Amino acid sequence: MSLPPPAYNNNPKSFAYPTVRTRWPTIFKGAISELQEHATLVPASKDCAEAVIAKIQTLLEALESDAAIQPFSDADVATYPFLRVFNEQLVQYSRDKAVSWHNAPWLWSECYMYQLLNLWFQQTQQLGLFDVFGRLKNHAFQQSSFGVLELCKRYEVLGKQLAAGSADKDAHRLLFVEFAVISLWGNASDLSLFAGNVTLEDIKSMQGAKVRKKNEEKILVNDIEEAWRRIEGCQGARVDFVLDNSGFELFSDLCMSLFMLDSGLAKIIVLHCKEMPWFVSDNMPKDFDALLQQLEDPAFFSDIRKEPADRQSIQYVVARLKHYVSSGQISTQHHPFWTSCEAFWSIPHVSNLYIELKKSDLIIFKGDLNYRKLTADLDWDPTTPFTNAIQELASLQLPILALRTCKSDVVVGLPAGVNEELIKTYKEMGNEIGELWRASGKWAVISFSPGN
Repeated sequence: MSLPPPAYNNNPKSFAYPTVRTRWPTIFKGAISELQEHATLVPASKDCAEAVIAKIQTLLEALESDAAIQPFSDADVATYPFLRVFNEQLVQYSRDKAVSWHNAPWLWSECYMYQLLNLWFQQTQQLGLFDVFGRLKNHAFQQSSFGVLELCKRYEVLGKQLAAGSADKDAHRLLFVEFAVISLWGNASDLSLFAGNVTLEDIKSMQGAKVRKKNEEKILVNDIEEAWRRIEGCQGARVDFVLDNSGFELFSDLCMSLFMLDSGLAKIIVLHCKEMPWFVSDNMPKDFDALLQQLEDPAFFSDIRKEPADRQSIQYVVARLKHYVSSGQISTQHHPFWTSCEAFWSIPHVSNLYIELKKSDLIIFKGDLNYRKLTADLDWDPTTPFTNAIQELASLQLPILALRTCKSDVVVGLPAGVNEELIKTYKEMGNEIGELWRASGKWAVISFSPGN
C-alpha cells in the first residue's frame, strides 16, 4: 500500500499556507527585536547580534520572494553531522518538483528553518547559548498565574489525600483521566500560534477548570481508558514524556507526573527535551530548571502570592517536585533526534534512543508537532487508524499515548463523517475555510497504540 504525500505549504486550504506567509515572518521579526534588545543590554554581543540579524533579514526576504531552499554547506554538515539528513531529504523532495519556501513539505521546511536559525547562533562567538525565544517563554509563563494557582491549590488537597492513602483504584483511574485532560488542554498555550501577542485572557480561557470541562466534548478520539489499563497493569511504571511546550504546558505535565508518582502508579518519570530553541516555545532542559526557580521566586507570580494560603499551595507543589528531582524519580534527557526533520518512524534506527524508550511502560507524546512527526505529517485520510498512520511504531513494543490539541492539518482516527461535519460546523462559525478546523486548537485527540 502506497503512502500519501507529505503536507505541502502551497495548499490555500491548509494551515501551512498562512504559516509560511504570515506566522513565520512575524516570529522572525520578533527574533530580530529580541536580538536588538539583547545587544542593548549586553553591548559586547552587539557585533554578533547584528550578524545574526542580517541573516534573519535575508531569510525574511527569501520567504517573501519564495526563493529556493538551499542545502546546508559541506562545512556545516561536517561540524554538525545531524544536518546531513536535511540535505538528503531535500534531494529526495527535489526529484518531484522544485523546493522553495512556498512549495515545500511543511514539516521538513519548518524544521529546516529552526535548524538554520540555530546554526547562525552557533556560528557566533557570544550567542551560542542565547535562547532568542527565552524571554517570551518566561513572560508567557508569568501570565499563566491564574492556571498555576488553580492547579497548585487542587494538587495540595489531592496530594495530602494520596499521602494518607485515601484514594482507591477507581479514584486513581478518574484522576489519571483528569490529569491527562489537563495536560492535553495545557497544550493550548502554544506560543508560536500567538506569535508574541498572547494575552492574560487567552491564557485564562485555555486553563480554567470550567473551560476544560466544556472542552471534553471536543475530544474527537479518546483512547485514555486504554492508556489507563496499560499503566494500571504495571507495577511502579516508568512513564516518559516527549515534551512539547515550556511554561504552563510543562507545569501541567509535571502535575500529571506528581499524581502518578504520589499515587504509586509510576516510580520513574523521564522528560525528553529539545537541545536547542525550537518552534518558539518548545521545552529545553534549562526551561525545566527555570520553571522550578520561578515557582519558588516570590516576585515571579506576585499577583497570586498575596494570600498565605496561595503561597503555601505553590510551595507544596514545588517541594514535591524538588523531592522527586533529588531522588532521581523525575529527570530530563535530550537527544538531537527530537530536533531532526525525520518522522518518528525512524526511532528504531536511532539505537541509543530506541533502547532508552524501550525501558518505558508508557510514552506520552505531547502536542501538535510530536503528533505530526508520529504520523510523518502525511496527507492521511482522517479515518485512517492511528496505528496505521504511525506505521512500524505500532509494532515495536513501544506503548504510545498521543495527547494532541489539533493545530495543524494532519489528523487520523476519526469516525467516518466527522471531518465533513466539522468542516461544515467551522464554516457556520464564520470561517471561510472549513478545513482549518483541524488547526484551530478547538478540538483534540487522545490516541493510543499498545505497541503490539
